[in-house]
Amino acid sequence: MLAKNTIVLVFFFVLSYNSYSQKNSKFLNNISIQFGLNWVDNSGNQDPLTIFKDYSDIAFNLPFKLEIDYLLNNTFELFLSGISNKFLDNQKLDFLDSNKSYTYFSIDFGVKHAVIDVDVFNTSIVGFAEVGMGVFKVESLGFSANIGAGGILHLTDKIDMVISSVAKFAIEHEYPNSNHFLYFIGLKYSFKSKGDNCFCPY
Repeated sequence: MLAKNTIVLVFFFVLSYNSYSQKNSKFLNNISIQFGLNWVDNSGNQDPLTIFKDYSDIAFNLPFKLEIDYLLNNTFELFLSGISNKFLDNQKLDFLDSNKSYTYFSIDFGVKHAVIDVDVFNTSIVGFAEVGMGVFKVESLGFSANIGAGGILHLTDKIDMVISSVAKFAIEHEYPNSNHFLYFIGLKYSFKSKGDNCFCPY
């Protein structure tokens, strides 16, 4: 009797573990992380290309970004990101010369949508759009509505290169917690198994 009960318990444990492993594996297959560098433009210019025209007012100190993505399906992806940077005391903030340095951080979440996929020299490049909300700090905490776009260059089955830009519209627009642009370049690592789902527009 004891042996029979033991066999039943072991059988139940194996089934439960197998079910948990499958669910856990499916969850991990949809997870990816991004890490890299960021730039912040809070100069007050509404031109998103200011980073290429007047780099002196772009924040690039402690410029780190970490992001976790969860693939909902092939075209939609949830994200949660954290960003750090620092404005120096000789940079412009909202058209005004800053008289002190400010440490910047931002936490953002939202959804991305893959909109286009092109092949360049047998390499896939996926273009995406994103919308979301965030909280950020220059001098004090503020909230923002975000909209952005970017591109993903596939390097290997699990590693991609990502370039993106985001416009953050402050809910309470006031100096120095005002509207600003974020730019990012980095790598994306997917935990998916080889040949599994992709973030691509089909």
